[in-house]
Amino acid sequence: MMGAFLSRKSVMLALVVTVALSLGACTKLKDAAKEMQPGQAFLDSRIPADLSPQYYPPNGFVWSAYRAGSLPEARYGVASPPINPKAQVLILADADYPAEVYFELMQQLLDQGYGAWLLEAPGQGGSGHYLLQNQSIHTNSYHDSQLTARDFITDIIKPSADKPVFIIGTGYSAVTALSLSTLLKDDNLKGFIGYDLYLGGPITKGEAWHRDAAEPGYWGGIAQSWRMSNPDLRMRQKSDGWQKQMHKAYANLNGLQLPLTSLRKDAQVIVIETKIATTDQVNTARSLCSRLSRCKLQTAGDPHTLGMEISEFIETQLADIHPAVDYK
Repeated sequence: MMGAFLSRKSVMLALVVTVALSLGACTKLKDAAKEMQPGQAFLDSRIPADLSPQYYPPNGFVWSAYRAGSLPEARYGVASPPINPKAQVLILADADYPAEVYFELMQQLLDQGYGAWLLEAPGQGGSGHYLLQNQSIHTNSYHDSQLTARDFITDIIKPSADKPVFIIGTGYSAVTALSLSTLLKDDNLKGFIGYDLYLGGPITKGEAWHRDAAEPGYWGGIAQSWRMSNPDLRMRQKSDGWQKQMHKAYANLNGLQLPLTSLRKDAQVIVIETKIATTDQVNTARSLCSRLSRCKLQTAGDPHTLGMEISEFIETQLADIHPAVDYK
């Protein structure tokens, strides 16, 4: 009798072990499937050995990933100042560069007491790839970057009256930033900034990355250093689909009625053209600015001092929001 009891006990124990192993295997398979699914962001970039410290990640900076709906993961980073931030600034990374090139700008903003966020749209830089995307920058729709930024702001940053949000885009991402000024309804979004705005001209596919061929411009050299040390950041060529969608994004923004009524209270828009912009470029930017409510054009912008220009804009808006508070 005792032998039969032990036999049944052994069988039950074996069944429990088998089920546990099966559940463990199932969990591992699910985890593996999650890791293998397309659209995973790259979150482990290494600092280049030859990089000047001014271009390092700010103290306390961390990478993470955010997925809007079924889109590929967007890569984002955040850092906070040593004081309670008086505002939050979201930098939308330009597709021409990996988001790491904006670390200097983030530090400038942190030094002024703002929380700094960095967001890379799906399909570019270190963000997740679309299904069947090759080694070219790609998007299925120009709305994807807008939807990602919109949901990210709502779900992750969470604007509030005491910590309003300002959004900046540079180059191609400036089109996204200015488009958001016409789409978002949150009254705690207080400013939209477009620096060195893409103005609707021809877009070339570009050259594949090569160690001896850095992109031109201030951020081009910084980008080259990061790409040398991080093969996952070497996408430079733009797919035909991405080019078409960017043309559509600009055409949609430039086709607004004159001027568009803002959907938020007191939100201001500023377009900053670089100091090397031509007269035609400045005039085109001015024409676009006239289509946006409460938009001002500023010239002679410089990437070295962009943080200071953004800070001046923000301080003016904060003073208007809370005139009794001294933010200086």
